[in-house]
Amino acid sequence: MDREEFEKIVISAIESVPGQFREKIENLDFVIDEHSIVSSESQSGQKSGKITLALYQGVPLTKRTGVRPVFPDKITIYKKAIESVSRSDSEIKKTIRRVVLHELGHYFGFGEKKLRELGY
Repeated sequence: MDREEFEKIVISAIESVPGQFREKIENLDFVIDEHSIVSSESQSGQKSGKITLALYQGVPLTKRTGVRPVFPDKITIYKKAIESVSRSDSEIKKTIRRVVLHELGHYFGFGEKKLRELGY
């Protein structure tokens, strides 16, 4: 999939977030990393063999103490990683939506366990 189409799908996924959540998003950048496929590491530091599809970097809203961060939080979407786990364009679209919602969940303070319980 070309980058422009991929970006449109990411934007569409962000725009599909219900308004009451979307209006709370501040100082957050989305970045598409064209080439990276990042391996996850287990808590023990061992390579787990899982592919990281995206990464949230920042301070979740639930952990903030009232002072606005100077630098924006960042969600990086790994294009090649998503393509590598998807068999079709429609599957890429579904994966992007799930990944965007998952990373926004981290932004809002949800941990991995809760996101898995919610299906993200």
